[in-house]
Amino acid sequence: MASLQPLSIGEIVDRSASFWRTHWKALFQVLLGFQLVQYMLLKALELFIARTFPAATNPALAFELVKTDPAALLPQLWPAMIGVTLVVVVNFLVSQVAGVAVTGFVYPRVTSGGAPSINDALRLSLRRLGPTLGMFALSMAWSALAGVVFLLPGAATFGGGVWLSLGGNTGAGAALAVLGAALVMGGAVLLFLWFLIRFVLASQVLAVEDLSAFGCFKRTDQLSSGRVGPGLFGLVKGRLTLLISIVAFILMVVGLVTGLPELVVKAAFGELNPANAGASGAPQALVVPAQLVQVVAGAAITPLYVVFQVVFYVDMRVRREGLDLELSTRAAA
Repeated sequence: MASLQPLSIGEIVDRSASFWRTHWKALFQVLLGFQLVQYMLLKALELFIARTFPAATNPALAFELVKTDPAALLPQLWPAMIGVTLVVVVNFLVSQVAGVAVTGFVYPRVTSGGAPSINDALRLSLRRLGPTLGMFALSMAWSALAGVVFLLPGAATFGGGVWLSLGGNTGAGAALAVLGAALVMGGAVLLFLWFLIRFVLASQVLAVEDLSAFGCFKRTDQLSSGRVGPGLFGLVKGRLTLLISIVAFILMVVGLVTGLPELVVKAAFGELNPANAGASGAPQALVVPAQLVQVVAGAAITPLYVVFQVVFYVDMRVRREGLDLELSTRAAA
């Protein structure tokens, strides 16, 4: 890597992409196992929802139930919501551990501090598993409190709609339930964006700095807050928002392309035709291999996001703490 110095937004993206292109095969090997675990969890959730929440496979039916009898959705909705929540939480934990492993491979190379092997990176993620679990618990608890702020208005509105429907006022109840569902979705998007920015450097702090879980929790807030220059993108959160958007767009485009095999399989069996909603659809013997194409491609491309996190983390420490001088002094000694 080039010498450490404060980087512009374009330079952060360029260095991240350059590093990924050079080391993508090794990064793929580090991440593949984690990606497969996440896929198995998501696949189990998909099959669970198909069995317990039939309306999820038929949007027209779900919308009709919301309009005419929102209360009828509840017996189906709650198990699905619990399942989604559990899988999202566990998948985030797996992503956190994977991020520590990838950071353990990337950070020494970015800072010219060594070239650990793939096994070294995986062992680091195991050594830091305790603080990772603690940091995970703290981030979930903090996010739950934030979720009250973001989601409570929509949930209360939806609940009011259900209450009106049960009282016989189905017209007003349906309208209120639809509004509540929209507010919940909007709140969930805001909560997700807040979460991304607040904990974007968690894996890097866990992998690089010998801190406790609570120390990591405070440190991530310190690194993702404040200002490093003039204007909107001088705000750390402004820089993060733009950079996350750029990298996420790249990953989204790749995801759409690699998701084409699954769409082709499902389209061949009429599963994407609204008139066939709720039908049995494509057999899993064909769907699973198509989905695995996306998993393997994801294991190759997703490390780009972690590399960006590492480069941004290094840039923050160079700007604020003189990490470049610290490392130069350490090397000279």
